[in-house]
Amino acid sequence: MLLKVLRKRSPIYFILIPIIAFLLWFSAFQNPILLAEYSLQMPLYQSLLCILNCNPLYLNIFGFLIILIISYSLIQLNEQFIFIKQRTDLPSALFIILVSCAILINGLHPALLSALFLLLSLNRIFKIYHGSQRISSAFDTGLLIGLASLFYLPTSLFFFWFIWALLIFGSFRLKELMGGLIGFITPIFFALCWYFWQGDLESFLNQTKNIFEHQEHLVNISISHILYWVFLALLSLISIFFTIWGFEEKRVRSRKYLLILVVLFITSIISGILFPSAILAQIFIAAVPLSYIFSYFFVMNRNTKISEILFGILVLGCLLLKLL
Repeated sequence: MLLKVLRKRSPIYFILIPIIAFLLWFSAFQNPILLAEYSLQMPLYQSLLCILNCNPLYLNIFGFLIILIISYSLIQLNEQFIFIKQRTDLPSALFIILVSCAILINGLHPALLSALFLLLSLNRIFKIYHGSQRISSAFDTGLLIGLASLFYLPTSLFFFWFIWALLIFGSFRLKELMGGLIGFITPIFFALCWYFWQGDLESFLNQTKNIFEHQEHLVNISISHILYWVFLALLSLISIFFTIWGFEEKRVRSRKYLLILVVLFITSIISGILFPSAILAQIFIAAVPLSYIFSYFFVMNRNTKISEILFGILVLGCLLLKLL
């Protein structure tokens, strides 16, 4: 019953989104914690920390606003490209649930800002398939990934996801590839030039090396969290299998869009494996494609009883984690 209500379109839902997010993030406002050390961050996130004076409360409020922007943008992206046939607000709710409950502490992490940039890059990648302004869209995609990596270093690996997207669209040509590569290098080049001009290039390179080697432990992992993650992993496999299994029934364009989302999720998993110290933070990024993949399963699955049960477990598990 709950899923049946949430997967419909309703103007009231735009009011409920911030209310739901606020309730799930209330503990982050009560007991704000700084999730990322200043000395072990990329330059753009360091700048943000300076602007907000490293105040955990201010950072959490800013993170809450980013959550809302991403949640509304998820709805808008599906409205624009319609890869989920039924118009639904469900991706927004699922994203809020995943980022609020699948991690152990709520707050602003640089991975959350990278998730926003990757969502924006999704819009540009999808426009490559339309055939107009392919080179500029490829450049914008690379630029957004480059900017995201200056907030959160593991995001740099998502340039390989961009290459996979070109292959999926059949647009893997030198012009698009070079456009994306130039866009990716541009913000990094300017950052290196700035540090060189300031005489701090060596310290920046050493800092980047330390980020690779740093072992970040946000919190202790409980059995409840492990069980919830196991459920999320199983639900992810079911949803991905369901999405790929029905490819023959979809339009070519929708198939390609959904496959790119699946590859984006897989890339986030690979990034977490290559950066094991920040695997918890990868959930911020993985939540973007996973919200669409889950939504597609819950909306398009004809066995409504199974969908209701799985969705109920997802929501109930989230609430129990917050209460415990």
